[in-house]
Formats: sequence, structure tokens, C-alpha cells
Amino acid sequence: MRVLILTGPDSESQRAVSRALQLAFTARGDTCLVVGALALLGLHPTLSQIRTLEEALYSPRGFAFLSANGSFIREGKRKSAVYEVNARFAEQLRTFLHEGEFDAVLCLHRYTAEAVSHIRKTLAFSARCCYVSCDYACVPFLEETRLDHYFTAHESFASAYTTRGISKKAILPAGIPLPADWFRDEEKADARALLNLPQHMPCYFIPYAENTIAAVDALLGCIRNEDGRVCVVSPDGAPPRSPFIARYAGDIRVEVLAPEDPLSLYCAACDVMLTAPSGALSAVAAVCGKPLVHLPSQDPFEAQSAVYFSARGMSLTGKDEEACAALAVSLEEDRSAKEAMREAQTKIRNPDAAQRVVRFLHEGRL
Repeated sequence: MRVLILTGPDSESQRAVSRALQLAFTARGDTCLVVGALALLGLHPTLSQIRTLEEALYSPRGFAFLSANGSFIREGKRKSAVYEVNARFAEQLRTFLHEGEFDAVLCLHRYTAEAVSHIRKTLAFSARCCYVSCDYACVPFLEETRLDHYFTAHESFASAYTTRGISKKAILPAGIPLPADWFRDEEKADARALLNLPQHMPCYFIPYAENTIAAVDALLGCIRNEDGRVCVVSPDGAPPRSPFIARYAGDIRVEVLAPEDPLSLYCAACDVMLTAPSGALSAVAAVCGKPLVHLPSQDPFEAQSAVYFSARGMSLTGKDEEACAALAVSLEEDRSAKEAMREAQTKIRNPDAAQRVVRFLHEGRL
């Protein structure tokens, strides 16, 4: 099977889900290609085209208006910059689909789902076209797409999708695909021994935050003396002379991590995870049974994931970083609250979502 995975904006969830699917397809012997939205602007796009596409990726109807034609043409019959970028994207993708001979096309973002749906109106190709949700949310205007299958994060979203007009038969609750190397079998004590972390004090893990400095500083303000550790992934990738690393150099309470560090081992070693409500990272916490505090997010879909989790007792969330830090410290000290949260997380625990998607496309069953 030849598979094309189309991603949207560069984000933690998009990268994780695309890699998980690519690994699962490859393990099955399939050929799998992952293509980002910016790559489909062709060679040497201008800075204005890149910025326009980035704006379209975050618009609720980023691609749908391409088919409206004249409504988006300015006076003097000059097409708008957004129209031009969408048209260029569609032309590149159309060529890709026509020449690629793909058996399946998986869209991880509504923009690419809209684009594929638009192209299917005029281009006949045999590939099954699917949408794979990367968040615990129902994307607005997804009902305007025309795809064969919609893989959702959980069966509880079925009614939200059918209400929007998507056929019940097309909705498949596979879960959010996650890379297998995001999980470790080590017990907490063993993981701490491997990482040289203290055994008998609270340890907090921050893999991703919109304002990482604010999240770390707020947590440090809640830790008494040196009785705690904060393991945080550097937002700048931890290059040499990283300003983020320099900020916390000499503070024994903070361990700054690079993306290539064994993050799954740090997750196993820590007591509480604090993260922006990325769908993939939220799913990781549920699979690992990790007590979770969602940090503030300006992304509307991430915010929906936080609401979904907190309403079901699977996470806590505060209005700002200070409130979240206080919740994390309180949660770490409350054994019964942690157990209750782990129990709630079992209801959406699905570590093999990627394999379920692949199995369905091969065998017709989740």
C-alpha cells in the first residue's frame, strides 16, 4: 500500500501523529510519505506566501473559499493573496495526487482535508481519503469536507460529528495515534535511578508549554527550598549557548532537556505532567496513567482538549501558570486524587491507535 500523510501547521500533535502513523504503516510493509503544508507551495515560495498559508492554516475555513472564486477577487479583477496561495497549494497537491498512485491519503488537519475534498470534485483518483483527528475536539466546518473515513479521538465524539452532518458509518473511533517510543516500561524508581533524579522528592515534567518560562518560574515559586525537581524540555531546542539553559543554570531544582533526550523516561520518572493541552501529549498522559495539569493555551482546539479532560476528571487546569503550578503541587501531595485521575484516564487509554488505523485500511476493521 502507498500512503500519503498530509499535515497542517508544525505542531507537537501533528509531528507525533504523523510519525506514529508512518512507523505503523512501515511496520506493515507499506510505503508511507509525510508531506507538510508548506512543502506544497512548491520550490522557493515568497515570505508573503508562506505567511499567508500559515494564516490560512489557522483560519476556521482556511481552504474552503477557494471554490467561491469571484467572491474573493478584488476590484480590478486582481485575485487576493490568500486566493493565490490556496490556488498554488491546490495545483501542487493535485499534481501530487494524480502522479503519486496512492492507495490512501490521510489528512491530519482540516485545511488539507478541505483541499483534498475540493480536488476530488474534478480529479478522479482511487485513493481512500481519511481525516485523522489530532485533538480531543470536533473541528468546525469539517462537515464541508467529503472524505471516506473520519478517525476520531474517542467514541464519545460520534454525536458531535453526526450533528455536523458526517455519516455515522464514516466515523471511526480509533484514538490519537502515538509513537511507540513515547512509552517506557520502567517503574518510577528505576527511571529516576537511570536519570540520576532523587528518589524521595516531587518531580514535575513539562514537555511543552506556550510560555515555558512562566510555567517553570511559577512551579519553582511553589517548591519549598530545594524539595522538588522540574524537568522541562527547552523551547529553543537546547542549542549551544541556549538562553533558556542559561536562565536556569546553577538552579539544582531545574533540569533542562533537549528534544533528543529520553523524554519518555523522564515522563516515567515524574509524579505530575504539566503541558499545554496538545492532543498527543494529553493522550500520552492517559496511556501512561500520569497525573496531568493542563497549562493555558490560546489554541482553540487545544483549549477544547483541556475542557474535555478536566470535565471527565482526567486533568486539572487553571486560568494562568501560577494557578496551574499550585494545582500541580497540590495534586502531587494528594494520593487519592492521583488515583482517581488515573482511573478516569483508563476510559480513553488507547496505546495502539496507529495500528488500529492501519489495520482498518488493510482489513476493514479497527
